[in-house]
Amino acid sequence: MNLRMLALVPGLLLALGACGGKKDAPTEPAKTGAETAKTTEPAKTETAPTEVKATEPTENPAEPAEPARITGPIAKVNGTEIAADAFYAERDKITARGAKIPPDRLARIEQNILKRLVEQELISQAVKAEGIEVPKEDIEKGFAEYKERFQSEEQFENYLKHGRVTKESIEDRIRERRALEMLLEKRGDMAVTDEAAKEFYDKNERFYTEKAGIRASQILIKLPETASPEEDKAAMEKVKAAQDELKKGTAFDEVAKKMSEGPAASKGGDLGFFGEGRMVKEFEDVAFKLKVGEVSQPVKTRFGYHLIKVTEKRDDRKKSFDEVKDQIVKSLKNKKFFTERRKLLAELEKKATIEKFLPEPPPSAGAPGMMQHGPGRRHPGMGGPGGPGMMPPPGARGAEPPGGAPPEEPVEPGEPGEPGGGE
Repeated sequence: MNLRMLALVPGLLLALGACGGKKDAPTEPAKTGAETAKTTEPAKTETAPTEVKATEPTENPAEPAEPARITGPIAKVNGTEIAADAFYAERDKITARGAKIPPDRLARIEQNILKRLVEQELISQAVKAEGIEVPKEDIEKGFAEYKERFQSEEQFENYLKHGRVTKESIEDRIRERRALEMLLEKRGDMAVTDEAAKEFYDKNERFYTEKAGIRASQILIKLPETASPEEDKAAMEKVKAAQDELKKGTAFDEVAKKMSEGPAASKGGDLGFFGEGRMVKEFEDVAFKLKVGEVSQPVKTRFGYHLIKVTEKRDDRKKSFDEVKDQIVKSLKNKKFFTERRKLLAELEKKATIEKFLPEPPPSAGAPGMMQHGPGRRHPGMGGPGGPGMMPPPGARGAEPPGGAPPEEPVEPGEPGEPGGGE
């Protein structure tokens, strides 16, 4: 090859390379074996980081943007507007608690809030149409019964403080409930006969047996488990001061009211009846060995120092029908109330014109029939008859009638167990 030809070779090679690239590009995916692995593997390595970066902001947003709030009405019921402010006030009570709620569950909660507001408006319109007005005495009676569910005035005030409710809002709920009861009573018989209550009692006798136990009171001086020797000494000085008062002849309940730091102090330290396995071990080991009327020496538990006095002891016994009749009647009335309420709402919704301005969640948001549970209703270590998670029948020890009840306050630190169900 002469010098002239050699000089042309680089140009020819470049031209061929360019033509070959354009011609072979569509056929590269057909390569197989090691050659295919070499050409495709780098592509995966190069694109993976890009794909992760693209999806991270969508899948794990640091602060997901909240949809713009609806202004004006959130719904209309027979032309009457339900203000969006009322909806967001209820929604904010839930989201303000600090827990992160998945978007699908939040959408379900929002729909439940809106459903409840629509139902309230339907019932309110029906009550007005019937000219029903709730007497002031009924509201006062309902409020007094509501407060009785709490162990003390202090606990009730604590509920108001942390429950995001007010006395006025409680009265409003009582008024709404009573108005609906009066409406249902006009529609039909809401009474529960003694015969129906006795029939229920006879079918559920096993649940009305009280287990053997004791009734005790305590004077508690709180002390953290991590207390220093100085703190321990100071607590013991308080205990000795309480013992000195008892030696002088001051009644145990009076000393408890004045010196105990436990939640039951306002009731003279009375913890009610309890059986074995209901209190912390150190407390129980001493309490069950005491005679009626006897006061213990200081007992140290993780809550602090306790002076314990046993006031009663009992064996297994079955509650009589007369003891539980009122509770059974009240619970059966509640059951009838909710049954008739559902029927009424079904009728009202069928006749009503309802417009909702809150977008429906996608089908995947939440599961049909999913129950949303609130705070646990029982103190640890206390199952109702039939085991944990089961609602005992009305009138059974620890039972509460369904609906209309305030959330039960957990036992505060210092109480070695929940008092015996209001006995």
